[in-house]
Amino acid sequence: MFLFPLIYIAAFIYALLLLSRKNILGVLVFIVFGLPIYMHALSVTYSYGFLKMIPALIAFKEIIVVIGFYTVLMQVKNKPRLHLIDALILIYFAYTFLFAVLPIGSYSLFSRLVAFKSLSFFVLIYFIGRFCNAKEINITQLFSYICMVAVVAALVLSFEVITDQYLHLKTGFPEFMDYYYNAQPTGTQGLSWTFESSLGKKRFGSIFSDPLEFSASIVLILCVSMALSTNKKFKIRFSNFNITIFAAALFCIIFAISRASFAGFFLLIYCYGWISHNKTMVKIFHYFFILIAVTLIFFFANGDLYDLIINTLSFQEASTVGHLLQWIEGVTAIINHPLGLGLGESGRISMTAEQNTGGENQLIIIGVQAGIISVLLYAAIYIQLIRTGLKHLPFAKGKRRKVILAVVLLKIGLIIPLMTSYIDSFNYLTYVGYFLSGLMVNMIMQDEKQTTTSKLFIEQPSIT
Repeated sequence: MFLFPLIYIAAFIYALLLLSRKNILGVLVFIVFGLPIYMHALSVTYSYGFLKMIPALIAFKEIIVVIGFYTVLMQVKNKPRLHLIDALILIYFAYTFLFAVLPIGSYSLFSRLVAFKSLSFFVLIYFIGRFCNAKEINITQLFSYICMVAVVAALVLSFEVITDQYLHLKTGFPEFMDYYYNAQPTGTQGLSWTFESSLGKKRFGSIFSDPLEFSASIVLILCVSMALSTNKKFKIRFSNFNITIFAAALFCIIFAISRASFAGFFLLIYCYGWISHNKTMVKIFHYFFILIAVTLIFFFANGDLYDLIINTLSFQEASTVGHLLQWIEGVTAIINHPLGLGLGESGRISMTAEQNTGGENQLIIIGVQAGIISVLLYAAIYIQLIRTGLKHLPFAKGKRRKVILAVVLLKIGLIIPLMTSYIDSFNYLTYVGYFLSGLMVNMIMQDEKQTTTSKLFIEQPSIT
């Protein structure tokens, strides 16, 4: 188990070494190799008794991002042109920062700043991708490393499934969460309820912090895999590597038992069929869902699976009812306080203090804290990323097309998980997703700049 903190620390040191050479790849090295095992690194460190090291280990990810952000800013020579997405993100950052510094809500300045980091830290990650030198990023290599995370996670998951034991119990995860976050085990497996379904089935988290982050991160990996394997004619190349990644991703999604991520998993594949104009893929999905519906009706009419699906759709299943109650509480708070209750009033800070208002939804958690304006800004950013990507995708080539396709599929695939969880609290997913989002806008703006320069050159009158 000591490998988890060793790998995490090694990734941090190597990232610092690269950043000291002004190489932005240091940020990506730490994100890809360090963040998936973040919580296991902390819990193992705690179990070995190195309590004083934990605050430093927690701060590693912020240190890397801040240094990376500073490195990128120092390399920007000319005043950059801002895209609409850039402006929306800056406004969102500034608006939520006001809630951090003004005495709004019941929490201290420190707690508000911690909540602000949770809400808006993604802005720094976005601008690292937005202003870095895109030519330095080997997209094929980066995407391949991200895909390999699925293989490692699947191997660890195989061990969990075969032995019917949680890795989290072996790394001291519940004891660490109880000591450091005041999060006592609530389920029947010695972990939180997140690690089991309403049917009593175990939900595994593999190398990630919990099944929710695990399944959402696998959606990200599938998006990257599909973008990596799409050829010039917008068709997927079925190599041994691609098949392995897809099989590993499907295996992980199944045993994480996250209905939202499972739905997002198939939604992004379905949307890929429409985006790539692959009528065969779309038809196969239509027939597939008809087959699933018929199978449920005739073969599982009285089974647990059928009951789970029907109770979920009718909001009678226990977990679904919990989501609904949290949504109602959060929406009611937003209606009563449209400008927000203050940072920390929903999410991790209030959950630790057992005074949470609303939750189980990214937009509701934002809205309870910073009001309806922040929700509209966040939604506008999300929608604009999809719209901008779809607009430029048909004309993109090479690594630009890979990045744009990955971002568009990711944002589509996370729509449902966004409605049922606080997805920006999933470190690996957030860091990779927003770096790629910034990189996408970076590449699009470069294309527009080159096009404008070419037009000016062509229109320049010749001297005779």
